[in-house]
Amino acid sequence: MKQIFHFILTGLVLTAVLAGCYSKDVVPQANKDVVDLRYRVENEYHLEAINAAAFTIVVKSNRPWSITSDHPDWCIIGQEEGEAVADTLVHKGQGESTTVKVQYYDNTDLDDRIDKIKISSDYYLGKTVTVYQKGIAYLNVPDADIEGGIMVAKTAGEIKVAVLSNQKWSAKVLPEADGDTDWLSISDGETGEMDGDVTVAFEENGGEKRYANLAIYDRHGEERAMIKLTQDGVQLDPETFEIRVGYDQLSAFLNVVSNGSWTAEKQSESDDWYSIDNPTGHTGNGTLNITLTANEGSTSLRKSTIVLRSIPLEEGDPVIEKPIELKQAYPIAPVRKVMDNEELGAWKSDKGIDPVYTSGVGTLFASQSGDVYCRLNQGGMPFGTYTFRWSSIGATARVRHWFCYSKSAELKVDIRPKSGYISFDFNAPDGDSSQKPSIASSYSTGLDFTKPMEITYKFDPAGAGFCHVTYLCNGVEMASFDTSASTMCTTTWGAEINMYIGVAADGDASSAVLEWYEYTASVDWDQ
Repeated sequence: MKQIFHFILTGLVLTAVLAGCYSKDVVPQANKDVVDLRYRVENEYHLEAINAAAFTIVVKSNRPWSITSDHPDWCIIGQEEGEAVADTLVHKGQGESTTVKVQYYDNTDLDDRIDKIKISSDYYLGKTVTVYQKGIAYLNVPDADIEGGIMVAKTAGEIKVAVLSNQKWSAKVLPEADGDTDWLSISDGETGEMDGDVTVAFEENGGEKRYANLAIYDRHGEERAMIKLTQDGVQLDPETFEIRVGYDQLSAFLNVVSNGSWTAEKQSESDDWYSIDNPTGHTGNGTLNITLTANEGSTSLRKSTIVLRSIPLEEGDPVIEKPIELKQAYPIAPVRKVMDNEELGAWKSDKGIDPVYTSGVGTLFASQSGDVYCRLNQGGMPFGTYTFRWSSIGATARVRHWFCYSKSAELKVDIRPKSGYISFDFNAPDGDSSQKPSIASSYSTGLDFTKPMEITYKFDPAGAGFCHVTYLCNGVEMASFDTSASTMCTTTWGAEINMYIGVAADGDASSAVLEWYEYTASVDWDQ
């Protein structure tokens, strides 16, 4: 919250403003003079229900002032009115200010409450401060703090979940993802008031481990706690049920969570374009490794099904099967675009110097020293793989490529001849530095900046809707990483790109020529 130092403008401006905001009977002609009201106070305050901390308002004006509350029955204002200070003193920031203490009575109601405090001088309302004071209502569910929730046995039984509260509450069983809740129910405590228990009864589990949730709501129907309930059973949970690989991707893997032994096999042995490296020998959590051949010369997906199967420990134990669909992409021809005048019309020049296209040569990106250079931006660029061919790269040019995604995430690759390398940098989603991938910050092997350079952002599927990102220079891999829920999480398969390309100065003014760029569309995985 910012502290506010208020000041009023000249009399002529004030008169014009007031004429548009107040009727004549509220602002009489006699009040054409300037009201110079100054105060120091937060925009809003958040107070506890009991023993709320007091706060102060520092105020000064060249006219009599007042501080009022919408709820004087539970708000105490130490001094509600004050006298004027001479105009010249207020204007110079001199003269004595008044510090007013504001205190609130205990809120013994269950509900929170809101007050508005108004700071005025003469006819002018300078500031309205919002005060939020908590009520005394509480609702605690200790079991909600158990990491991973509550695990119950395979056999039928019941559990009790304590609710600590001074209000009415209710409970409900909810399904987990695509699961169901036929195997458990609330046998007692579906509603309650004050402290109490929710009793959840569950049936015997003769199959796979299963999940549900117990939600606790307050008197307003607002969710206050959610507890995951897990009934023990056979567990065989793949990370994903669909593995996607690029047409020239020669390996893939699948992480599996299990509490027993399991195997994997092809549903059709005739699918000879891939093999499972470790189909047997798995106990507990493990990784299934897959080797593939390239899908060259095809115009359609390769598809196959891999079946995960649990191994029963005892006779009569259930056998759980999980089908996994494996899809391999087909090659897609890139579309080459020249940054001619027509193509330039689709981009926005945003750094002060416009690019210049020359037929048969390419597009010149020039720069001055400092923050004036040639950069183009286009939002809503389709997902896919992009290659940029640069030539005539100046010795002090800094050729920049930024791929930007939601939550301010950015993937950046810069050609830097002066430094002798190509650099990689990232702005993590929401500024969370833990989301940055662990790769080297630069690449310098075999680079010749006097020759044309092709920089490629290549995207392959990485499972669960994320991407394997590869940076290439002239077709040679420089670095790669996988995006995930914990690494550049908004760089997902199919996400639109807000793209920036340009040439800045790495010291002295310089330039480079973009001969062309290529776009390769992403695969239609639903064909």
